[in-house]
Amino acid sequence: MTKVFAISILTCLFSQSVFGQGYQVLDDDPSKLIKGHLALEYLTVDAGLSNVSGAYAWAIGANTYYPLLPSLGLEGSLRTPLLKLESSGGLAISAEAGASKTLFSKTKLKDELKVLMSFSQSRSLGGGTVTTRSSTLTMPGNVRTEVFVRGGGYYRNSSYEPDDAGVFSSITSITHTGGYVGIGLSKGTFFQFKSEATNESFALGNIFKFYADVLLLPTEIEDPAYDDSDAIGWRVGVKWYNSPYTAENNFGRKKGFFGNMFAIGEMGTRPYEGAVITLSVGYVIMKF
Repeated sequence: MTKVFAISILTCLFSQSVFGQGYQVLDDDPSKLIKGHLALEYLTVDAGLSNVSGAYAWAIGANTYYPLLPSLGLEGSLRTPLLKLESSGGLAISAEAGASKTLFSKTKLKDELKVLMSFSQSRSLGGGTVTTRSSTLTMPGNVRTEVFVRGGGYYRNSSYEPDDAGVFSSITSITHTGGYVGIGLSKGTFFQFKSEATNESFALGNIFKFYADVLLLPTEIEDPAYDDSDAIGWRVGVKWYNSPYTAENNFGRKKGFFGNMFAIGEMGTRPYEGAVITLSVGYVIMKF
């Protein structure tokens, strides 16, 4: 049944209200969100804070999730740095391959759900002032929640070589070869709107995936002075998918480049590297 809401949109320009507009909600079924993807990562930072293994200052790669069954899928990623800090050396690779199993899924109506309608930033001609414009609406809507477990293989080779000054010259390379196991929570929303002012129809939606993993990483270090028996690490992270729906569910319109963005943020520890942080942004090229 079509649900019609007289929705007042609060458009914020440094907390200033600008206008209101009416929309008709045609659908809010989050089951129409994509189940899988193939994405390119064009800007990734993967670095231990002490930089004992040659931090990935700028890496590129790809990641994917392919659904085999409604509750089971394959996941993986592959990255290689174009720029490393304080090191040169040969080809460095970070790769993961595993599976994810959904334990349970539910869709629940939330009375107050904030939906981001638009977001933009512009800089003044002098370059000194950045203006941020966004529009949101608060309305009832369905939220799909999934709890999942996951696990797989993990490989990371830093291909470290000391710099000319000899900093960290006792470590030539660190290689982690092992696996990960963890649990996660996914939340997704999907809406189809029709503007009462312009009569145009469009879709909005996103997915957030939160996860926590234990890393089992037997580590190879070329310097024999180091004890390589330590093999435990951990990480927590979040993945955000913008517009995770097909062109068919967007009334035949394809999203632009930034409309298919995703982002990843992780923090944790790896053996002998200590605290590490991973940040990545990219572009979804295929949706399943």
